[in-house]
Amino acid sequence: MPRLLAAASLLAAGAPAAHAQTSRSVLDTGIPFDLPQTDRVTVLQRPHPELDALGVHAGAFLIFPQIELAANATNNVFGATTDKDSDAYATIAPRLDARSDWTRHQLVAHARGTLRRFLNFPIKNEDGYDVGVESRLDIIGDSNLRAAVNADRIYINQLSGDFPRFAAASVPLDRQVASLRGTAAFNRLQLIGDVNVTRLNYSDTRARDGSVIDQDYLDRTATRLTGRAEYNISPVTSLFVQGVYTLHDYKVANFDFNRSGDELRVIGGAAFDVTPLIRTRLGVGYLTRHYDTAGVADLSGLALDAQVDYLVTELTTVSLSARRDVRDAIVIGSPGYVASRLTAEVDHELLRNLILIARADLEKDDFSRIDRTDTLYHVGASALYTLNRSMVLTPSIDYSNRDSSGTQIGQRFNELRAGLSLTLRR
Repeated sequence: MPRLLAAASLLAAGAPAAHAQTSRSVLDTGIPFDLPQTDRVTVLQRPHPELDALGVHAGAFLIFPQIELAANATNNVFGATTDKDSDAYATIAPRLDARSDWTRHQLVAHARGTLRRFLNFPIKNEDGYDVGVESRLDIIGDSNLRAAVNADRIYINQLSGDFPRFAAASVPLDRQVASLRGTAAFNRLQLIGDVNVTRLNYSDTRARDGSVIDQDYLDRTATRLTGRAEYNISPVTSLFVQGVYTLHDYKVANFDFNRSGDELRVIGGAAFDVTPLIRTRLGVGYLTRHYDTAGVADLSGLALDAQVDYLVTELTTVSLSARRDVRDAIVIGSPGYVASRLTAEVDHELLRNLILIARADLEKDDFSRIDRTDTLYHVGASALYTLNRSMVLTPSIDYSNRDSSGTQIGQRFNELRAGLSLTLRR
């Protein structure tokens, strides 16, 4: 756990924002899966107690306040194919995390904001937030019960397959999540069950001419049941099988067709060390998305979830990941698409307080019922320069390209972004 907390605090301190990477699902992936802990850790997992923020003691809690200030620039603010508009924007992201300091059980809470203000095109301004509380009740040994509630506002932008083609402003999405998770540990066997209810409320967006683009038909509630069994063969090898059943309930049923239905994703695999320096998690299985509307064919096929960490040296880590899943589409005539994503990342600790990061993403979105395939690739580089316990400097540069083919093509564009952020923390 200390290693995971160290990695989380490091990434939170100054990692580049996810908006410059490939698109992400608006539903999280369920139960986190961590490789077995050993003395061999990646560059971002390695703790640096001499550089970590100390926090502020408040009774039985540790409080971690911070604020990120960033200046950014883009050469294609609207994701246009031609006649690109450049712009600069500022980001202010205050954040407060609290964690109990008890020997047993745990209570954590967070409150975060992400405010973006564009210099020339205020239609792109964003007011994001994220608040939540999670508790853990320890029972016996590693058996526990967790409960969490969370509410946030994220923005869907032109890098996502969920973005309306002619929109100018990003699409605000309000999410409310409640989950309950139980873990039962029996020596080498661990059983995990999770119940998650997520409400998604999309706000309308606008085109460049000011006209409203309706997004209410995307509002829905997703109820997800997840079960997983893990068996530890050795300290570095475990087998697992996981099943996820999701019920999608759309509020609007008369927009081209009802997208309500259910989804099943089953994968099985293992986490193991190929060599002492190569750590792997591989899960392969089957996924299917069924729609209640008659005549709308199911989406089904291969499910994939893989992660490989190559610890080249203590100072360099190469990570590869792959995932294939189903997402609901916002395109008229298409109920959803299959998203296949590959990611490669190289992390190098040049100095104890300076980590260099290079990343490349490739995503292919194959839409159902219509002739459209989107391909998005992204390359980027950044650095985490920890000046001291209280200050982290993060320069970054990202290039993204979205292509679309077929008779009902989506947005086609490329974009270059650069930014510099300063994180102040206690």
